[in-house]
Amino acid sequence: MGTRSEPVPSAGFARITRDFTFPAILAVFVLVSRVLCRGPLYFGDGPNHIACIEAKTYIIQAPGYWLFNRIAGLFSDPVLAITVMNILFSAAGVVVFYYTACFFTGRVNAFLAALAYSTIFYIWFSGEIHSTYASQIVFPVATYYALLCYERDRAKWLLWLAALLFAIGAGLRPTDGMFLIPLVLYFAIFHMPRKEAVVFLSLITLFCIGWLIPTWVAFERYDDGLRAFATYVTYVSKKQSILTGVRMYTLANPVRYVLPLVAGFWPVLGLVFRNAFRNGSDWRIKSLLIWIAPGSLFFIFSLISDAPYLNYLTAAILLLVVSVPGKWTGKLLVVTALSNAFVFLALGPVPSQRLPVNIMNSFVLRCTHGGIEQRYNKILSQMQHFDDAQ
Repeated sequence: MGTRSEPVPSAGFARITRDFTFPAILAVFVLVSRVLCRGPLYFGDGPNHIACIEAKTYIIQAPGYWLFNRIAGLFSDPVLAITVMNILFSAAGVVVFYYTACFFTGRVNAFLAALAYSTIFYIWFSGEIHSTYASQIVFPVATYYALLCYERDRAKWLLWLAALLFAIGAGLRPTDGMFLIPLVLYFAIFHMPRKEAVVFLSLITLFCIGWLIPTWVAFERYDDGLRAFATYVTYVSKKQSILTGVRMYTLANPVRYVLPLVAGFWPVLGLVFRNAFRNGSDWRIKSLLIWIAPGSLFFIFSLISDAPYLNYLTAAILLLVVSVPGKWTGKLLVVTALSNAFVFLALGPVPSQRLPVNIMNSFVLRCTHGGIEQRYNKILSQMQHFDDAQ
């Protein structure tokens, strides 16, 4: 009489288990790490977001962030709501990034790149504070992932999904939505039939109207929208832009842009530049550069206040890292993850009167767990008593 054999798992089940192991690990890591490191309400616009939600105006300074505040206002405790939103944005963004990276590289390097993405110090910081930055951890890369899937599968429902993801991300941070318009147009013009491109762009317009009109109405009702917007544009173009002249105050923008990128990506910067120019015929590389360029130019020449402004392009930088195979890529991604975890968990602002130290405090070290514990929100121009103080 033969012995009864145990059932053999099907190949399909084995594949599903394999495909979900890395995303599950990433999601658990992000959720646990963000919950353990979350801090009290303190950062920049955080109190303003809560105040406008409680007042039921749902807008702060231009561009208002109506959609973000309206979603948080659906819950009885807006502080807790924003905390949960930003933690979920962080976890979802890292998982979607993993699947996006699989378009460029194997599963192991995609996992390591996603792990690095989750630990970039200002990305981690964004998931712990009460502001809109964390939304850009997920929605730009999710939009890009949907467009990559459409380019591969030609399923029309993916156009609806990409348009909706873009519109939500743009509604949560309208300026970052503007930066992604060239990427969206690139896909529409070069990777879609004309009819589907028209449908795609029309859907984006329709979905965006869903938050543009309430935003406009809110400004008109509470703060004279035209005047508020004009004041904001004037402030950026005439006071903070380096195009108005090279002086200590306007030089802060390039430094605010470069310093966090160097601190976050120093192990892989060589790969970023090598891969960006190594295979110019690869349309995916072009799309990543189109993703990165508009916001970068704006940050350098016009305005960037804090390192988390870089959230919207961070995924594109790491996708460039894995876009061209290299034997050192995985190891350098591990170093990137470990170095950023060290910066976020072990460092913090240091009391000083020296300009170089306060530059690091304001542009890098404030975006750490130490900065959260200190509730550090000091402005460099005020600490150094610049003539162009804010």
